[in-house]
Amino acid sequence: MNKVSFITMARVAVRSLFLEASWNNMWQQNLGMAAAIDPALRAIYGPGEELKAARMRALGFFNTNPIASGLAIGVAIRLEQNVAEGSVSPAERERILLSLSSGALAPLGDNLFWFSWLPFCSLAGVWAVLSLESWWAPLILPVLFCLLALPSRFYGLRIGYRYGDEVTDLLDRVNIEQVARNIKRTVAVMIGASTVILLYTRSGLMALSTIHMWLLMLAVVVFVMLFRLMSIKTRILNYWYPFVLVGLGTAAAIVLELAKLGLD
Repeated sequence: MNKVSFITMARVAVRSLFLEASWNNMWQQNLGMAAAIDPALRAIYGPGEELKAARMRALGFFNTNPIASGLAIGVAIRLEQNVAEGSVSPAERERILLSLSSGALAPLGDNLFWFSWLPFCSLAGVWAVLSLESWWAPLILPVLFCLLALPSRFYGLRIGYRYGDEVTDLLDRVNIEQVARNIKRTVAVMIGASTVILLYTRSGLMALSTIHMWLLMLAVVVFVMLFRLMSIKTRILNYWYPFVLVGLGTAAAIVLELAKLGLD
């Protein structure tokens, strides 16, 4: 069995960025997957009938979250090496990869990146535009998103290749699902707080400076997180939760406005 070099894996990483360039309804991301791992297949098998068979396997059904696809592609390369060694059958390789990509990584990647990290970056971009008032402020959104997405994609390729089908056990130990849930809750709190603050400031009811807007945002988030922790022990707070949030946001806005009038 031939070893997959660092240069080959780098070529796979670059090609994986175009995973969805040839998306189709029947096989979905299979063409992008086949194109991505082809350098690794050539390194493993060399020219011949085994390479043709491996390329045909790569054209099977494949669909997962694009950011989490690095893990699946790395596992696919490791499984192909196992097939070349004879320790894994082609049918088993297909079963493992399908279970990992569509069964585990797809919902995990969606929850972590599309439903958690992207809304957080979008909120940060909105606040950057409102606070900085500079032409480059909107770039906060793509830059912040890529700070997590690109390392996850490329480092995931390495992790998947290193651990192979054992990557599912690694994900269980890291407990990424809990991380994703925590990010989603935090983003939901921040979006709610931002809505209250922006309604006050943009409607003309209050004229807050940038520092006051950020302090108000921080105060609301702290109060909300405090009551969120309390609601774990006192379930009745769940029924009054929306009223508590509105009341806290209004109270904090009034206090800040009074403090501003006192300073003036």
